[in-house]
Amino acid sequence: MSKMDISSILQGGYAHPLSRKWQAKRQLTKAMFMYPIFITDDPDASVEIPSLPGQRRWGVNKLEGFLRPLVEKGLESVILFGVPLTCVKDGRGTPADDVNGPVILAIKKLRSLFPSLYIATDVCLCEYTDHGHCGVLHEDGTINTEPSVDRIAEVAVNYARAGAHCVAPSDMMDGRIKAIKRGLIDAGFGNKVTLMSYSAKFASALYGPFRDAAGSAPSFGDRKCYQLPPTAKGLARRAIQRDAAEGADIIMVKPSLPYLDIIADAAELTPDHPIACYQVSGEFAMIHAGAKAGVYDLKTMAFETTESLVRAGATLILSYFTPDFLEWLWRRAFAFTSTAMADLRLQTLIAITTILLLGTSYSALYGTYLDTSNALLTHLPHPLAKTHYFASKSNPLNVYFIKKAWGWTSLVFIFSYLTSPAQMRTRQRLYKYLFLTGVWIVFTSWFFGPALLDRVAVYSGGECVYQLPDGQVQTAPVEVCYAKSAISPQTHEHLFREAAPQSFIGLPEGWRTVPRIRRGHDLSGHVFLLTMATLFLADQLRASFKFKAWWNGLHMWAVASNIVLISIWLLGTYTTSVYFHSPFEKFTGYLLGVASFVLSQLPFFSQSSPRQTTSRPQQADGRE
Repeated sequence: MSKMDISSILQGGYAHPLSRKWQAKRQLTKAMFMYPIFITDDPDASVEIPSLPGQRRWGVNKLEGFLRPLVEKGLESVILFGVPLTCVKDGRGTPADDVNGPVILAIKKLRSLFPSLYIATDVCLCEYTDHGHCGVLHEDGTINTEPSVDRIAEVAVNYARAGAHCVAPSDMMDGRIKAIKRGLIDAGFGNKVTLMSYSAKFASALYGPFRDAAGSAPSFGDRKCYQLPPTAKGLARRAIQRDAAEGADIIMVKPSLPYLDIIADAAELTPDHPIACYQVSGEFAMIHAGAKAGVYDLKTMAFETTESLVRAGATLILSYFTPDFLEWLWRRAFAFTSTAMADLRLQTLIAITTILLLGTSYSALYGTYLDTSNALLTHLPHPLAKTHYFASKSNPLNVYFIKKAWGWTSLVFIFSYLTSPAQMRTRQRLYKYLFLTGVWIVFTSWFFGPALLDRVAVYSGGECVYQLPDGQVQTAPVEVCYAKSAISPQTHEHLFREAAPQSFIGLPEGWRTVPRIRRGHDLSGHVFLLTMATLFLADQLRASFKFKAWWNGLHMWAVASNIVLISIWLLGTYTTSVYFHSPFEKFTGYLLGVASFVLSQLPFFSQSSPRQTTSRPQQADGRE
C-alpha cells in the first residue's frame, strides 16, 4: 500500500491527452490571432527580407493573392504597417495619412476584397519622418509632445475615415490615447472604431532585425525616452491604467515573451479589457533560428511560447506565426473532425440499409407495398392512398423531389462545388459527378435506345401491354413501351385494328393510353437513384468537412443544403420501401445504387492530392 498522501497526487488529473487539455483555462483559437502585414508604396511589390525567414513587403496590387488563401483558412484580422520607400518625408510625418499612401490604399482595397476581414492600422510617424522618430521634435532633437500627439490623433482619425476598424497608436507619446479618443468621437467614429493602445511598449533589442531590414531605425539617438525601460514594471502598470482611463478599448503589451508578468498585470489591472500582446520580429526570428539550429522543433516551440501568452492572460496575439497557426489549429481540429467524418459514407450506407430493411419488412408484414411489376396497377391509385399520405403518388415528396432526385442532387452539388474552397474544386469531384450522372442516364433514360431498367424488365420475361376502356388487356411490341409515349387509334391505327378490331370500333373519340411493361423484374429505379444520390452527397459532405477551416458564408449554405437533401432522400427511401415495389425489386435497386457509388470511389476518381494553398504565404515587416 502506498504511503503517499492523498493531497500529493496530481498526475492522475493529466494522465490522458484530453485531460491535459482541460488544465488550460483557455485554448488557442484562430480568432485570437492578428496578422501584421507590411505595405510598401510600390503597388506591385513582393520583396523578400533576407534577414527574416519567409517575410516580405507587399504592394496593394499583391494583397488579394497573398491574403485570399489565408482568409479561406480562417484569418479574421490583420494590422497594417506602412513602409514608404519613395515618398518625401518631413519633420511631422506628412505622408502618414496621404490618401494615396500605402496604408490608406490598403485599407480601402482590403475592405473591398474581404468585407468580413477586421482591419487594424498601426498609427505612428517614425516611418514617415525624415528623422525616424515617432513624433515631432524640438530643435534640440527631443520629443515635442503636444504637436506629436495632435499629429498622431489626426492620422488615426484619417485611417478611421478610410475604413479601418481599429487604430493602434504605437508611438508611446504621453496623452495620445485621450487625444485620439476625442478625435474619433468628434469625427463620428467614437462608437464605430476600436482604439488599441500599445500601453506597455518596452525599448527592446527584439525590434532590431526589422529596423535593419526596413531602414526604420532613428537617424540619431534612440527611443528610450518614450518607450518603457525593460525593468520598469511599475511604470508599465501605471501606463496600462492611464491608457484604460483615457479610453483605450484594448490594452497591448510589446514584446510578449520576455514580459509575461506584464501581460498578467494587464489582465489583473484591466480585467474588463481585451489584452493584446505583440510577438515581435525578434521573437519570431529567434524561434526560427533555434529550430534551424536543431535546438527544438519549430511547431512545438511556436505552440509553447504562444500558449504561454494565453496562459499569462492574452486574448489577442499579433504574430507573424499567424499563417502557420491557421493551418496548425485547423489540423488539430481536423484530427477530431476527420475521425468523426471518416466513416460518414459508411454511416450513410448503414442508415440507408437500415431504413430500407425496416420499410421493406413493414411492407411485407402488413401488405402495404404495390406490386409495380403489374403494369395495370402502376397507373392506378395505391389502395392505401386515401388513408396513407405517402402511398399517394401525387404527394409533393414524390412529385417534386423523388421523381426529380438527380436534378436536385445535381443542383446541390454544383452549388457546393462553386462555393467550395479552392482546395476542393478538383477534377476528381467533377469526374465522380459525371460518372454517376452517366449511370443515371444509362439506367433510367437511354442506353443506345431503351434504358437499361426497361431492358432488364423485358429480358426477365416482361411484355408490353395496354388496357382498353372495357378492361381488355392487349399486348404490343416492346418498342411501343420503350417509346414511353401515349398511343391512340389515331396514332397507332394498325396496332388497334390487329389486336382488338371489335373494341377498336367502339373506342371513345380522343381516347389514349400509355403502354407499360408487365411482369419481368421491375428493378426499383427510385431505390437505386435515392441510394446512389444519398451516398454521393454524403461523400461530398465528407469532403467539405475535411476543409471546414476554409468555408465561406456561401459554402456553409451549400453544406446545409446538402444535409437537408440527404434527409429528404432518406425519407424518400423509407416511403418507397413501405409502399412501392416488391422486396426483391427494392433489394436489387439498392444493390445497383451501392455498386454505382462504389465504382465512383475507384482510384481514378480519388483525390490523391488536393490543390494546396496551405503553404504559408510570405510577408515582411517594415518597422516595430
